[in-house]
Amino acid sequence: MMATTTVRDLRTVRYAPSPGVHQLSINLGLADAATVFEFAHKNGLRFEIVQIPTTQGIEIHALLLSEQVESSPLGAELSDKLDELATRINSVAIRHVYGRLKAA
Repeated sequence: MMATTTVRDLRTVRYAPSPGVHQLSINLGLADAATVFEFAHKNGLRFEIVQIPTTQGIEIHALLLSEQVESSPLGAELSDKLDELATRINSVAIRHVYGRLKAA
């Protein structure tokens, strides 16, 4: 396992979100930051630059959404816009994860 060093004064987001939380982020190490920032601005998304520790090291992401909701916060319109963004950047950079709720 690789030792990870976090970036000082940059908020750390857990790799696996808390139960019920959806996160949508773009890995800025894999995508052109200007394209990502333009996408966020054009679509009215406020983003935060965060770090996500992984087993391979620290990833720097533009966190576009982080919401605790029961269903996906990605509506059809945003989903279509993300598909379009995926044609302009490395699609692997787009990360949508959900913290699963534990079974009763």
